[in-house]
Amino acid sequence: MVRHLKTKLLMSVFLMFSVCFPFAAIGSENGIVIEPLMEGADMAAHAVESYWTAELLASAKPMPTPTIIVDPSSLEFPLIMEQDSEQALPGYSPGCSPANASKCTNKIYTLSPDSPLFSASAAYGDLIQPLHGTKPTNPKDGPYGPFQRWSEAAPITAFPKSTMGKLFFTLNNANYVCSATVIGRSTVVTAGHCNSDGKGHMATNRLFCPSYQDAASAARGCWAVTTSVVSSRWHTLGDPDYDYACLVTNTTGTVVANKIGNVTGWMGRAWNFAPSQAERTFGYPAEAPFNGKRLMTTASTEWYTQDFVAGGQVSKIIGSDLTGGCSGGSWVLGWTGAATGEIADTDGSSATDPGSNWVNGVNSHKRCLVNCNTPPTTTNGVFWQEMTSPPFKKTTAIGESEDVIGACLSHANNNP
Repeated sequence: MVRHLKTKLLMSVFLMFSVCFPFAAIGSENGIVIEPLMEGADMAAHAVESYWTAELLASAKPMPTPTIIVDPSSLEFPLIMEQDSEQALPGYSPGCSPANASKCTNKIYTLSPDSPLFSASAAYGDLIQPLHGTKPTNPKDGPYGPFQRWSEAAPITAFPKSTMGKLFFTLNNANYVCSATVIGRSTVVTAGHCNSDGKGHMATNRLFCPSYQDAASAARGCWAVTTSVVSSRWHTLGDPDYDYACLVTNTTGTVVANKIGNVTGWMGRAWNFAPSQAERTFGYPAEAPFNGKRLMTTASTEWYTQDFVAGGQVSKIIGSDLTGGCSGGSWVLGWTGAATGEIADTDGSSATDPGSNWVNGVNSHKRCLVNCNTPPTTTNGVFWQEMTSPPFKKTTAIGESEDVIGACLSHANNNP
């Protein structure tokens, strides 16, 4: 478990939305909220697909990434968290390329201290060295740390980029768009605020379009969402340290009569990894200066962690200037940008499984100190904006990412 540093923060979080069309009663237990499957899932999915005309897709607003503005005088230092010696062991679930989809499972591996991959859980910070600027001495005073940002190269349909896309949904009688990533044969991960308003209301009309570039892929289309799971601490309390959700998609899409993971493949996941990792983050920012038509990526070392709401887990913080619409985009350890190493698990051994392309967080909240609208430049080489992500965790605590994702995967497996 992580010892939480209690800090006094002045927080301003966007008040967001309420649903247009109510679902059945929401069930909550063990720290997670499970949304009932749509009644008549296939018919309901077709209704969602029909709702999203080309005009509505084009006019959907980017969901603002909630902002936490920090009063620098309230910060205590240091902000680097120390982990208990009895921290839960790191683990992972491999990804799967479309070519191996018929053989892959969402098998879970725990990295014991004698595992050859165990040291990687603390060494991923060396995989990607940010090249933009110089790390500051003290993150309390800012500016903070270096990062890079660029447009992800085509073809976007190539695995594992194929797993990323745009999530369209309706909230408060308005249509919005976020980002999300396929992590199972019928399971997608995104931010909690792209699925729930943090006040007990769920989104509706959810449609996920993978391999998105300029528009939804004509060859692949989109998949309607039939149910979802979110942490109770986000759903009812709006706790940004639990701002993640998973979605179960329909078994057929608008173009392809197959499960989404069989078409796009899916990303692996990692949890309980040591802090200060080098992260590649992805998303479709749609507010200026971006237009939402391209998959953008940033590279940044996690600079520190912070407990925004005391009495739970902490959020990771890196440099990023991505804007609204990027929420829910994945944070990836060991990004290869190609299918190399994505080996189907056929022998039950971790020796043949990939040690790369693991999702371990999602774009959640933005945080800034001052000059919140000032991006980095090639001359000053530092950033004024940050992006936070709840860490992917699997411990004895409830409501963690693996509790949420595990419920989605179980539902998807039990409803082929």
